[in-house]
Amino acid sequence: MRNINEYQYLGLSKSMFNSSVCLLEGREVEIVQSERITRKKASGAWPEHALNYLIKKIDKDRLQIAENRDVTSPQEFENIINSKLPFFNYLKQRNLDQYTKYFNKNIKYLTHHLCHAYSTLPLSPFQESIILVLDGAGSALNDFGLADYADPIDSNLKGILHEECSAYHQQGAHISCIEKRWQEFLPSQHHNHDFSEGVGMFYEKIAEYIFNNKRSAGKVMGLAPFGTSRGSLHNIRNFLNSLDWQKAFNRTAKSEWESSPNLALYQNLAATVQDCFENNVHETLLSIKKRFPKVDNLILTGGTALNCTNNFKILQSKLFNNIYVPPFPSDECISYGLANFLYYKDGENIKSWSPKPASKQHGYFGPISSIPNEEMITSIFKNFTVSKPNNLEEEVATLLNSNNIIAWFQGRSESGPRALGNRSILASPSFPDLKNYLNQHIKFRENFRPYGCSIPREYSHIYFHTPRDFDNPYMSFATQIRDEHLVALKEVSHVDNTSRMQTVSIDQNERFYKLLQSFGNQSGLYCLLNTSLNIMGEPIVETIDDLKKFFDQSKISYVVVDDFIISKN
Repeated sequence: MRNINEYQYLGLSKSMFNSSVCLLEGREVEIVQSERITRKKASGAWPEHALNYLIKKIDKDRLQIAENRDVTSPQEFENIINSKLPFFNYLKQRNLDQYTKYFNKNIKYLTHHLCHAYSTLPLSPFQESIILVLDGAGSALNDFGLADYADPIDSNLKGILHEECSAYHQQGAHISCIEKRWQEFLPSQHHNHDFSEGVGMFYEKIAEYIFNNKRSAGKVMGLAPFGTSRGSLHNIRNFLNSLDWQKAFNRTAKSEWESSPNLALYQNLAATVQDCFENNVHETLLSIKKRFPKVDNLILTGGTALNCTNNFKILQSKLFNNIYVPPFPSDECISYGLANFLYYKDGENIKSWSPKPASKQHGYFGPISSIPNEEMITSIFKNFTVSKPNNLEEEVATLLNSNNIIAWFQGRSESGPRALGNRSILASPSFPDLKNYLNQHIKFRENFRPYGCSIPREYSHIYFHTPRDFDNPYMSFATQIRDEHLVALKEVSHVDNTSRMQTVSIDQNERFYKLLQSFGNQSGLYCLLNTSLNIMGEPIVETIDDLKKFFDQSKISYVVVDDFIISKN
Protein backbone atom coordinates (compact mmCIF):
# COMPACT_ATOMS: atom_id res chain seq x y z
CA MET A 1 0.00 0.00 0.00
CA ARG A 2 1.34 3.43 -0.92
CA ASN A 3 2.03 6.18 1.63
CA ILE A 4 -1.07 8.29 2.37
CA ASN A 5 1.10 11.42 2.18
CA GLU A 6 2.24 10.70 -1.36
CA TYR A 7 0.08 13.46 -2.85
CA GLN A 8 -1.11 16.95 -2.02
CA TYR A 9 -4.62 17.91 -3.13
CA LEU A 10 -5.35 21.57 -3.82
CA GLY A 11 -8.84 22.99 -4.28
CA LEU A 12 -9.08 26.40 -5.94
CA SER A 13 -12.44 28.07 -5.41
CA LYS A 14 -12.68 31.00 -7.80
CA SER A 15 -16.28 31.66 -6.76
CA MET A 16 -18.16 34.89 -7.31
CA PHE A 17 -18.28 35.28 -3.51
CA ASN A 18 -16.13 33.72 -0.79
CA SER A 19 -13.28 32.48 -2.96
CA SER A 20 -10.80 30.28 -1.12
CA VAL A 21 -8.01 27.72 -1.32
CA CYS A 22 -7.87 24.35 0.44
CA LEU A 23 -4.73 22.25 0.82
CA LEU A 24 -5.28 18.63 1.79
CA GLU A 25 -2.32 16.45 2.68
CA GLY A 26 -2.83 13.16 4.45
CA ARG A 27 -5.34 13.94 7.19
CA GLU A 28 -4.31 17.60 7.47
CA VAL A 29 -6.75 20.19 6.11
CA GLU A 30 -6.06 23.90 5.75
CA ILE A 31 -8.54 26.38 4.25
CA VAL A 32 -7.70 30.00 3.51
CA GLN A 33 -10.54 32.33 2.53
CA SER A 34 -9.80 35.40 0.45
CA GLU A 35 -11.92 37.63 2.67
CA ARG A 36 -9.91 36.81 5.78
CA ILE A 37 -6.69 37.95 4.10
CA THR A 38 -7.93 40.91 2.03
CA ARG A 39 -10.33 41.97 4.84
CA LYS A 40 -13.09 42.49 2.24
CA LYS A 41 -16.17 40.57 3.34
CA ALA A 42 -17.34 37.78 1.01
CA SER A 43 -14.52 38.58 -1.42
CA GLY A 44 -14.79 36.81 -4.76
CA ALA A 45 -11.39 37.95 -5.95
CA TRP A 46 -9.18 35.50 -7.80
CA PRO A 47 -7.60 33.69 -4.78
CA GLU A 48 -4.06 35.07 -5.17
CA HIS A 49 -3.74 36.17 -1.54
CA ALA A 50 -5.14 32.92 -0.19
CA LEU A 51 -2.71 30.95 -2.37
CA ASN A 52 0.25 32.99 -1.17
CA TYR A 53 -0.72 32.13 2.39
CA LEU A 54 -0.09 28.44 1.62
CA ILE A 55 2.50 28.64 -1.12
CA LYS A 56 5.47 27.59 1.03
CA LYS A 57 3.71 24.35 1.92
CA ILE A 58 2.98 23.35 -1.66
CA ASP A 59 5.17 20.73 -3.32
CA LYS A 60 4.48 21.12 -7.04
CA ASP A 61 5.87 17.66 -7.80
CA ARG A 62 3.23 15.99 -5.61
CA LEU A 63 0.36 18.34 -6.35
CA GLN A 64 -3.04 17.60 -7.87
CA ILE A 65 -5.30 20.60 -8.52
CA ALA A 66 -9.02 21.08 -9.14
CA GLU A 67 -10.96 24.32 -9.57
CA ASN A 68 -14.50 25.67 -9.70
CA ARG A 69 -16.46 28.87 -10.14
CA ASP A 70 -20.21 29.32 -9.91
CA VAL A 71 -22.34 30.83 -12.69
CA THR A 72 -19.43 30.94 -15.18
CA SER A 73 -16.47 28.59 -15.61
CA PRO A 74 -13.04 29.56 -14.19
CA GLN A 75 -11.65 29.74 -17.73
CA GLU A 76 -14.31 32.22 -18.85
CA PHE A 77 -13.81 34.26 -15.68
CA GLU A 78 -10.05 34.46 -16.21
CA ASN A 79 -10.40 35.24 -19.91
CA ILE A 80 -12.66 38.16 -19.07
CA ILE A 81 -10.10 39.51 -16.59
CA ASN A 82 -7.32 39.07 -19.13
CA SER A 83 -9.30 40.98 -21.75
CA LYS A 84 -9.25 44.01 -19.48
CA LEU A 85 -5.69 43.77 -18.11
CA PRO A 86 -2.64 41.49 -18.66
CA PHE A 87 -3.86 38.99 -16.07
CA PHE A 88 -2.03 35.88 -17.31
CA ASN A 89 1.26 37.76 -17.51
CA TYR A 90 0.63 39.02 -14.00
CA LEU A 91 0.24 35.45 -12.72
CA LYS A 92 3.37 34.31 -14.51
CA GLN A 93 5.44 37.12 -13.03
CA ARG A 94 4.33 36.09 -9.55
CA ASN A 95 4.96 32.38 -10.09
CA LEU A 96 1.23 31.66 -9.94
CA ASP A 97 0.87 30.42 -13.51
CA GLN A 98 0.51 26.80 -12.34
CA TYR A 99 -2.86 27.69 -10.79
CA THR A 100 -4.70 28.57 -13.99
CA LYS A 101 -5.72 26.22 -16.77
CA TYR A 102 -4.40 28.75 -19.28
CA PHE A 103 -0.89 27.52 -18.39
CA ASN A 104 -1.60 24.23 -16.59
CA LYS A 105 -3.81 21.87 -18.58
CA ASN A 106 -3.68 19.28 -15.76
CA ILE A 107 -6.02 21.31 -13.56
CA LYS A 108 -9.37 19.53 -13.24
CA TYR A 109 -12.67 21.42 -13.42
CA LEU A 110 -15.67 20.29 -11.35
CA THR A 111 -19.19 21.64 -11.53
CA HIS A 112 -20.48 23.69 -8.60
CA HIS A 113 -23.07 21.47 -6.92
CA LEU A 114 -20.73 18.49 -7.16
CA CYS A 115 -18.20 20.51 -5.13
CA HIS A 116 -20.85 21.21 -2.49
CA ALA A 117 -21.69 17.52 -2.27
CA TYR A 118 -18.06 16.42 -1.92
CA SER A 119 -17.44 19.00 0.80
CA THR A 120 -19.79 17.02 3.05
CA LEU A 121 -18.21 13.62 2.46
CA PRO A 122 -15.30 13.60 4.99
CA LEU A 123 -17.61 15.04 7.68
CA SER A 124 -20.67 12.89 7.02
CA PRO A 125 -21.78 11.02 10.15
CA PHE A 126 -23.81 8.62 7.98
CA GLN A 127 -22.97 5.45 6.10
CA GLU A 128 -25.86 6.31 3.76
CA SER A 129 -27.68 9.58 3.22
CA ILE A 130 -29.41 11.94 0.83
CA ILE A 131 -27.39 15.12 0.19
CA LEU A 132 -29.49 18.13 -0.85
CA VAL A 133 -27.63 21.03 -2.50
CA LEU A 134 -29.61 24.25 -2.88
CA ASP A 135 -28.17 27.72 -3.51
CA GLY A 136 -28.59 30.89 -5.57
CA ALA A 137 -27.09 29.45 -8.76
CA GLY A 138 -24.54 26.79 -9.64
CA SER A 139 -22.72 25.93 -12.83
CA ALA A 140 -24.16 26.71 -16.25
CA LEU A 141 -25.46 23.83 -18.35
CA ASN A 142 -23.17 24.98 -21.19
CA ASP A 143 -20.13 24.58 -18.92
CA PHE A 144 -20.86 20.93 -18.15
CA GLY A 145 -19.18 20.03 -21.42
CA LEU A 146 -16.01 21.80 -20.28
CA ALA A 147 -15.88 20.00 -16.94
CA ASP A 148 -13.57 17.09 -16.25
CA TYR A 149 -16.11 15.92 -13.65
CA ALA A 150 -19.81 16.75 -13.72
CA ASP A 151 -23.13 15.13 -12.93
CA PRO A 152 -24.92 13.36 -15.80
CA ILE A 153 -27.40 15.66 -17.58
CA ASP A 154 -30.41 15.27 -19.83
CA SER A 155 -29.15 15.59 -23.40
CA ASN A 156 -32.45 17.23 -24.40
CA LEU A 157 -31.72 20.30 -22.25
CA LYS A 158 -30.77 23.39 -24.22
CA GLY A 159 -29.97 27.04 -23.61
CA ILE A 160 -28.39 29.02 -20.81
CA LEU A 161 -29.54 27.15 -17.73
CA HIS A 162 -27.91 27.05 -14.30
CA GLU A 163 -28.04 24.52 -11.49
CA GLU A 164 -30.74 25.40 -8.98
CA CYS A 165 -31.07 22.30 -6.79
CA SER A 166 -29.30 18.94 -6.82
CA ALA A 167 -29.82 15.78 -4.80
CA TYR A 168 -27.24 13.04 -4.28
CA HIS A 169 -27.30 9.56 -2.84
CA GLN A 170 -24.31 9.05 -0.56
CA GLN A 171 -23.22 5.47 0.13
CA GLY A 172 -19.96 5.37 2.02
CA ALA A 173 -17.42 7.40 0.04
CA HIS A 174 -19.49 7.18 -3.16
CA ILE A 175 -21.84 9.94 -4.33
CA SER A 176 -24.29 9.73 -7.23
CA CYS A 177 -26.65 12.42 -8.52
CA ILE A 178 -30.31 11.38 -8.32
CA GLU A 179 -32.04 14.64 -9.22
CA LYS A 180 -31.19 18.07 -10.62
CA ARG A 181 -33.34 21.15 -11.16
CA TRP A 182 -32.33 23.90 -13.55
CA GLN A 183 -33.22 27.57 -13.69
CA GLU A 184 -33.21 30.12 -16.50
CA PHE A 185 -32.43 33.76 -15.81
CA LEU A 186 -34.53 36.16 -17.90
CA PRO A 187 -34.39 39.97 -17.97
CA SER A 188 -37.05 41.72 -15.96
CA GLN A 189 -39.67 43.70 -17.84
CA HIS A 190 -39.48 46.73 -15.59
CA HIS A 191 -36.17 46.63 -13.67
CA ASN A 192 -32.48 46.23 -14.23
CA HIS A 193 -32.54 42.65 -12.90
CA ASP A 194 -32.54 39.08 -14.19
CA PHE A 195 -35.05 36.75 -12.51
CA SER A 196 -35.48 32.99 -12.44
CA GLU A 197 -37.86 30.54 -10.76
CA GLY A 198 -35.14 29.36 -8.36
CA VAL A 199 -36.04 29.65 -4.69
CA GLY A 200 -32.42 30.33 -3.70
CA MET A 201 -32.25 33.15 -6.23
CA PHE A 202 -35.62 34.39 -4.90
CA TYR A 203 -34.12 34.69 -1.44
CA GLU A 204 -31.12 36.60 -2.83
CA LYS A 205 -33.33 39.04 -4.76
CA ILE A 206 -35.52 39.74 -1.73
CA ALA A 207 -32.34 40.31 0.32
CA GLU A 208 -31.24 42.78 -2.35
CA TYR A 209 -34.65 44.49 -2.26
CA ILE A 210 -34.75 44.79 1.54
CA PHE A 211 -31.09 45.40 2.40
CA ASN A 212 -29.48 46.48 -0.89
CA ASN A 213 -27.23 43.41 -0.65
CA LYS A 214 -27.92 39.96 -2.09
CA ARG A 215 -25.55 38.50 0.55
CA SER A 216 -27.95 39.51 3.35
CA ALA A 217 -30.08 36.35 3.29
CA GLY A 218 -29.35 35.79 6.98
CA LYS A 219 -30.84 39.16 7.82
CA VAL A 220 -33.97 38.29 5.81
CA MET A 221 -34.35 35.09 7.84
CA GLY A 222 -34.10 37.13 11.06
CA LEU A 223 -36.62 39.69 9.83
CA ALA A 224 -39.21 37.13 8.70
CA PRO A 225 -40.89 36.53 12.11
CA PHE A 226 -41.82 40.23 12.26
CA GLY A 227 -43.89 40.08 9.08
CA THR A 228 -46.94 38.36 7.58
CA SER A 229 -46.52 36.07 4.59
CA ARG A 230 -48.55 36.73 1.46
CA GLY A 231 -49.10 32.99 1.15
CA SER A 232 -48.25 30.55 -1.60
CA LEU A 233 -46.67 31.89 -4.78
CA HIS A 234 -47.40 30.21 -8.08
CA ASN A 235 -44.74 32.05 -10.04
CA ILE A 236 -41.65 33.56 -8.41
CA ARG A 237 -40.60 35.49 -11.50
CA ASN A 238 -44.01 37.15 -11.84
CA PHE A 239 -43.99 38.04 -8.15
CA LEU A 240 -40.58 39.71 -8.41
CA ASN A 241 -41.72 41.59 -11.52
CA SER A 242 -44.82 42.79 -9.69
CA LEU A 243 -42.86 44.46 -6.88
CA ASP A 244 -42.46 48.21 -6.83
CA TRP A 245 -38.67 48.36 -7.08
CA GLN A 246 -38.77 52.09 -6.37
CA LYS A 247 -39.41 51.08 -2.76
CA ALA A 248 -36.34 48.84 -2.58
CA PHE A 249 -33.79 50.03 -0.03
CA ASN A 250 -30.95 51.65 -1.96
CA ARG A 251 -28.72 53.01 0.79
CA THR A 252 -26.19 51.48 3.17
CA ALA A 253 -26.49 53.02 6.64
CA LYS A 254 -28.17 51.09 9.44
CA SER A 255 -29.93 54.26 10.66
CA GLU A 256 -31.36 54.91 7.19
CA TRP A 257 -32.73 51.36 7.00
CA GLU A 258 -34.30 51.52 10.46
CA SER A 259 -36.00 54.84 9.63
CA SER A 260 -37.31 53.66 6.23
CA PRO A 261 -41.05 54.23 5.65
CA ASN A 262 -41.14 50.79 3.98
CA LEU A 263 -40.27 48.66 7.03
CA ALA A 264 -43.67 46.94 7.10
CA LEU A 265 -43.28 46.03 3.43
CA TYR A 266 -39.79 44.65 4.08
CA GLN A 267 -41.03 42.57 7.02
CA ASN A 268 -43.86 41.06 4.97
CA LEU A 269 -41.55 40.31 2.04
CA ALA A 270 -39.14 38.57 4.41
CA ALA A 271 -41.98 36.46 5.82
CA THR A 272 -43.17 35.65 2.31
CA VAL A 273 -39.83 34.49 0.95
CA GLN A 274 -39.15 32.43 4.10
CA ASP A 275 -42.57 30.79 3.77
CA CYS A 276 -42.03 30.09 0.07
CA PHE A 277 -38.57 28.68 0.75
CA GLU A 278 -39.78 26.37 3.52
CA ASN A 279 -42.62 25.02 1.38
CA ASN A 280 -40.33 24.49 -1.61
CA VAL A 281 -37.74 22.56 0.40
CA HIS A 282 -40.44 20.47 2.10
CA GLU A 283 -41.99 19.48 -1.24
CA THR A 284 -38.57 18.65 -2.67
CA LEU A 285 -37.67 16.43 0.28
CA LEU A 286 -41.10 14.78 0.26
CA SER A 287 -40.57 13.81 -3.39
CA ILE A 288 -37.08 12.44 -2.71
CA LYS A 289 -38.27 10.51 0.33
CA LYS A 290 -40.91 8.76 -1.76
CA ARG A 291 -38.16 7.54 -4.09
CA PHE A 292 -35.81 6.53 -1.26
CA PRO A 293 -38.12 5.58 1.64
CA LYS A 294 -35.48 3.53 3.45
CA VAL A 295 -32.91 6.34 3.66
CA ASP A 296 -33.42 8.09 7.00
CA ASN A 297 -30.42 10.42 6.92
CA LEU A 298 -30.27 13.84 5.28
CA ILE A 299 -27.37 16.23 4.68
CA LEU A 300 -28.12 19.85 3.77
CA THR A 301 -25.55 22.01 1.97
CA GLY A 302 -25.36 25.03 -0.31
CA GLY A 303 -25.97 28.58 0.91
CA THR A 304 -29.59 27.89 1.89
CA ALA A 305 -28.40 25.33 4.47
CA LEU A 306 -27.50 28.33 6.66
CA ASN A 307 -31.25 28.87 7.12
CA CYS A 308 -31.35 27.49 10.67
CA THR A 309 -35.08 28.26 11.01
CA ASN A 310 -35.98 25.96 8.15
CA ASN A 311 -33.43 23.34 9.20
CA PHE A 312 -35.15 22.86 12.55
CA LYS A 313 -38.57 22.64 10.88
CA ILE A 314 -37.25 19.87 8.65
CA LEU A 315 -36.02 18.08 11.77
CA GLN A 316 -39.41 18.51 13.44
CA SER A 317 -41.21 17.14 10.37
CA LYS A 318 -39.63 13.71 10.99
CA LEU A 319 -39.36 13.21 7.23
CA PHE A 320 -35.80 12.12 7.93
CA ASN A 321 -34.78 10.81 11.33
CA ASN A 322 -31.33 12.40 11.26
CA ILE A 323 -30.19 15.68 9.70
CA TYR A 324 -26.64 16.93 9.36
CA VAL A 325 -25.48 20.38 8.27
CA PRO A 326 -21.72 20.87 7.83
CA PRO A 327 -19.93 23.80 9.51
CA PHE A 328 -19.58 25.85 6.32
CA PRO A 329 -22.25 24.83 3.76
CA SER A 330 -22.08 28.03 1.69
CA ASP A 331 -19.40 28.77 -0.91
CA GLU A 332 -16.70 28.81 1.77
CA CYS A 333 -16.77 25.02 1.35
CA ILE A 334 -16.11 24.87 -2.40
CA SER A 335 -12.30 24.59 -2.21
CA TYR A 336 -12.74 21.92 0.47
CA GLY A 337 -15.08 19.98 -1.81
CA LEU A 338 -12.60 20.21 -4.68
CA ALA A 339 -9.69 18.92 -2.61
CA ASN A 340 -11.81 16.10 -1.23
CA PHE A 341 -12.98 15.08 -4.67
CA LEU A 342 -9.34 14.63 -5.72
CA TYR A 343 -8.64 12.77 -2.49
CA TYR A 344 -11.51 10.30 -2.83
CA LYS A 345 -10.93 9.81 -6.54
CA ASP A 346 -8.00 7.71 -5.37
CA GLY A 347 -9.14 4.16 -4.62
CA GLU A 348 -6.82 3.74 -1.64
CA ASN A 349 -8.33 6.78 0.08
CA ILE A 350 -11.87 5.56 -0.52
CA LYS A 351 -11.00 2.47 1.53
CA SER A 352 -10.08 4.67 4.48
CA TRP A 353 -13.46 6.46 4.58
CA SER A 354 -15.76 5.93 7.55
CA PRO A 355 -18.66 7.92 9.06
CA LYS A 356 -17.51 10.72 11.37
CA PRO A 357 -19.72 11.22 14.43
CA ALA A 358 -20.28 14.75 15.72
CA SER A 359 -17.96 14.19 18.69
CA LYS A 360 -15.06 13.49 16.30
CA GLN A 361 -15.39 16.55 14.07
CA HIS A 362 -15.09 20.33 14.19
CA GLY A 363 -15.16 23.37 11.92
CA TYR A 364 -11.74 24.89 12.67
CA PHE A 365 -9.82 24.55 9.41
CA GLY A 366 -8.36 28.07 9.21
CA PRO A 367 -4.66 28.72 8.53
CA ILE A 368 -2.31 27.07 10.99
CA SER A 369 0.00 30.06 10.69
CA SER A 370 -2.69 32.24 12.30
CA ILE A 371 -2.02 30.62 15.68
CA PRO A 372 0.24 33.07 17.58
CA ASN A 373 3.05 32.06 19.95
CA GLU A 374 3.79 33.67 23.30
CA GLU A 375 6.46 35.96 21.88
CA MET A 376 4.04 37.33 19.27
CA ILE A 377 1.31 37.90 21.84
CA THR A 378 3.49 39.77 24.32
CA SER A 379 5.13 41.82 21.57
CA ILE A 380 1.95 42.88 19.75
CA PHE A 381 0.16 43.73 23.02
CA LYS A 382 3.22 45.25 24.75
CA ASN A 383 1.34 48.47 25.52
CA PHE A 384 -1.46 46.61 27.29
CA THR A 385 -1.71 44.67 30.54
CA VAL A 386 -0.91 41.03 29.76
CA SER A 387 -1.47 38.29 32.36
CA LYS A 388 -1.17 34.52 32.28
CA PRO A 389 -3.48 33.10 34.97
CA ASN A 390 -3.10 29.61 36.43
CA ASN A 391 -6.72 28.79 35.55
CA LEU A 392 -7.67 30.78 32.45
CA GLU A 393 -11.23 29.48 32.18
CA GLU A 394 -12.07 30.31 35.81
CA GLU A 395 -10.66 33.82 35.53
CA VAL A 396 -12.44 34.57 32.25
CA ALA A 397 -15.70 33.21 33.70
CA THR A 398 -15.29 35.64 36.62
CA LEU A 399 -14.82 38.54 34.20
CA LEU A 400 -17.94 37.48 32.28
CA ASN A 401 -19.94 37.23 35.48
CA SER A 402 -18.90 40.81 36.24
CA ASN A 403 -20.56 41.88 32.97
CA ASN A 404 -17.39 42.27 30.96
CA ILE A 405 -17.57 41.51 27.24
CA ILE A 406 -14.70 39.31 26.06
CA ALA A 407 -13.00 38.96 22.69
CA TRP A 408 -12.04 35.26 22.60
CA PHE A 409 -9.26 34.23 20.17
CA GLN A 410 -8.08 30.61 20.25
CA GLY A 411 -6.31 28.22 17.88
CA ARG A 412 -7.34 27.97 14.24
CA SER A 413 -10.25 30.01 12.94
CA GLU A 414 -13.69 28.77 11.99
CA SER A 415 -13.93 28.21 8.25
CA GLY A 416 -17.55 29.30 7.96
CA PRO A 417 -19.51 32.48 8.71
CA ARG A 418 -20.43 31.63 12.30
CA ALA A 419 -18.34 31.93 15.45
CA LEU A 420 -17.94 28.50 17.04
CA GLY A 421 -15.72 29.35 19.99
CA ASN A 422 -12.35 30.17 18.40
CA ARG A 423 -13.08 33.66 17.04
CA SER A 424 -15.92 34.83 19.26
CA ILE A 425 -17.24 37.77 21.22
CA LEU A 426 -18.63 36.39 24.48
CA ALA A 427 -20.91 37.87 27.12
CA SER A 428 -23.19 36.81 29.93
CA PRO A 429 -26.89 36.76 28.94
CA SER A 430 -27.48 38.45 32.32
CA PHE A 431 -25.67 41.60 31.13
CA PRO A 432 -28.39 44.30 31.35
CA ASP A 433 -29.71 45.34 27.92
CA LEU A 434 -26.91 43.35 26.30
CA LYS A 435 -28.23 43.30 22.72
CA ASN A 436 -28.61 47.06 22.60
CA TYR A 437 -25.16 47.58 24.08
CA LEU A 438 -23.56 45.32 21.48
CA ASN A 439 -25.47 46.97 18.64
CA GLN A 440 -24.64 50.50 19.74
CA HIS A 441 -21.02 50.11 20.82
CA ILE A 442 -19.41 46.96 19.34
CA LYS A 443 -21.22 45.16 16.52
CA PHE A 444 -23.32 48.03 15.07
CA ARG A 445 -25.99 45.64 13.79
CA GLU A 446 -29.67 46.33 13.06
CA ASN A 447 -31.69 46.15 16.27
CA PHE A 448 -34.09 43.42 15.08
CA ARG A 449 -31.31 40.86 14.58
CA PRO A 450 -30.90 38.18 17.27
CA TYR A 451 -27.67 36.93 18.81
CA GLY A 452 -26.74 33.26 19.15
CA CYS A 453 -25.46 31.42 22.17
CA SER A 454 -23.31 28.45 23.20
CA ILE A 455 -24.00 25.83 25.85
CA PRO A 456 -22.41 22.56 26.99
CA ARG A 457 -24.05 19.79 24.96
CA GLU A 458 -25.45 17.99 28.00
CA TYR A 459 -27.46 21.09 29.00
CA SER A 460 -29.19 21.73 25.66
CA HIS A 461 -32.36 19.81 26.53
CA ILE A 462 -32.63 21.72 29.82
CA TYR A 463 -32.80 25.13 28.16
CA PHE A 464 -34.29 24.20 24.79
CA HIS A 465 -37.01 21.95 23.37
CA THR A 466 -34.49 19.44 21.99
CA PRO A 467 -33.76 15.75 22.61
CA ARG A 468 -31.29 14.93 25.38
CA ASP A 469 -28.61 13.81 22.90
CA PHE A 470 -29.10 16.72 20.46
CA ASP A 471 -26.04 17.85 18.48
CA ASN A 472 -25.88 21.37 17.07
CA PRO A 473 -22.13 22.16 17.02
CA TYR A 474 -22.34 24.60 14.08
CA MET A 475 -25.42 26.66 15.04
CA SER A 476 -27.34 24.97 12.23
CA PHE A 477 -30.73 24.85 13.99
CA ALA A 478 -32.79 27.63 15.59
CA THR A 479 -34.40 25.90 18.55
CA GLN A 480 -37.27 26.89 20.81
CA ILE A 481 -36.35 28.08 24.31
CA ARG A 482 -38.22 26.44 27.18
CA ASP A 483 -40.70 28.78 28.89
CA GLU A 484 -38.95 28.63 32.25
CA HIS A 485 -35.74 30.00 30.73
CA LEU A 486 -37.18 32.75 28.50
CA VAL A 487 -36.32 35.49 30.99
CA ALA A 488 -32.78 34.23 31.65
CA LEU A 489 -32.09 33.85 27.93
CA LYS A 490 -33.87 37.02 26.81
CA GLU A 491 -30.68 38.54 25.34
CA VAL A 492 -29.99 35.48 23.15
CA SER A 493 -33.58 34.90 22.02
CA HIS A 494 -35.47 36.09 18.97
CA VAL A 495 -38.95 37.55 18.73
CA ASP A 496 -40.33 34.02 18.15
CA ASN A 497 -38.59 32.71 21.31
CA THR A 498 -36.01 30.74 19.34
CA SER A 499 -32.24 30.90 19.57
CA ARG A 500 -29.51 29.97 17.12
CA MET A 501 -27.57 28.04 19.73
CA GLN A 502 -24.42 25.94 19.61
CA THR A 503 -23.88 22.74 21.55
CA VAL A 504 -20.26 22.34 22.68
CA SER A 505 -18.62 19.08 23.73
CA ILE A 506 -15.24 18.60 25.35
CA ASP A 507 -13.98 16.55 22.41
CA GLN A 508 -14.79 19.27 19.89
CA ASN A 509 -13.41 22.29 21.73
CA GLU A 510 -11.98 21.51 25.16
CA ARG A 511 -11.05 25.04 26.25
CA PHE A 512 -14.35 26.60 25.17
CA TYR A 513 -16.26 23.77 26.84
CA LYS A 514 -14.36 24.32 30.10
CA LEU A 515 -15.12 28.05 29.95
CA LEU A 516 -18.85 27.35 29.58
CA GLN A 517 -18.70 24.94 32.49
CA SER A 518 -16.79 27.42 34.68
CA PHE A 519 -19.23 30.19 33.83
CA GLY A 520 -22.17 27.93 34.63
CA ASN A 521 -20.66 26.78 37.92
CA GLN A 522 -20.20 30.39 38.99
CA SER A 523 -23.47 31.85 37.71
CA GLY A 524 -25.87 28.92 37.63
CA LEU A 525 -26.50 29.67 33.92
CA TYR A 526 -24.67 27.32 31.54
CA CYS A 527 -24.96 29.58 28.53
CA LEU A 528 -22.99 32.43 26.95
CA LEU A 529 -23.90 34.84 24.19
CA ASN A 530 -21.57 34.00 21.31
CA THR A 531 -21.24 36.21 18.26
CA SER A 532 -18.52 36.46 15.63
CA LEU A 533 -15.34 38.37 16.40
CA ASN A 534 -15.85 41.26 13.98
CA ILE A 535 -18.00 44.29 13.43
CA MET A 536 -20.82 44.40 10.87
CA GLY A 537 -19.54 44.55 7.31
CA GLU A 538 -16.12 43.07 8.09
CA PRO A 539 -14.88 39.44 7.96
CA ILE A 540 -14.21 37.47 11.11
CA VAL A 541 -10.84 38.30 12.67
CA GLU A 542 -8.21 35.88 11.36
CA THR A 543 -4.78 36.87 12.71
CA ILE A 544 -3.49 38.38 15.92
CA ASP A 545 -2.77 41.58 13.98
CA ASP A 546 -6.46 41.70 13.00
CA LEU A 547 -7.32 41.20 16.66
CA LYS A 548 -5.06 44.05 17.76
CA LYS A 549 -6.74 46.39 15.26
CA PHE A 550 -10.19 45.27 16.45
CA PHE A 551 -9.19 45.77 20.11
CA ASP A 552 -7.82 49.25 19.45
CA GLN A 553 -11.02 50.35 17.74
CA SER A 554 -13.61 48.67 19.99
CA LYS A 555 -15.02 49.36 23.44
CA ILE A 556 -14.21 45.83 24.57
CA SER A 557 -11.92 45.89 27.62
CA TYR A 558 -10.53 42.34 27.49
CA VAL A 559 -9.22 39.96 24.86
CA VAL A 560 -8.21 36.39 25.59
CA VAL A 561 -5.53 34.92 23.32
CA ASP A 562 -4.23 31.43 23.92
CA ASP A 563 -3.24 31.33 27.65
CA PHE A 564 -3.27 35.11 28.08
CA ILE A 565 -5.77 37.72 29.24
CA ILE A 566 -5.06 41.16 27.83
CA SER A 567 -6.72 44.29 29.16
CA LYS A 568 -6.65 47.96 28.32
CA ASN A 569 -4.77 50.09 30.81
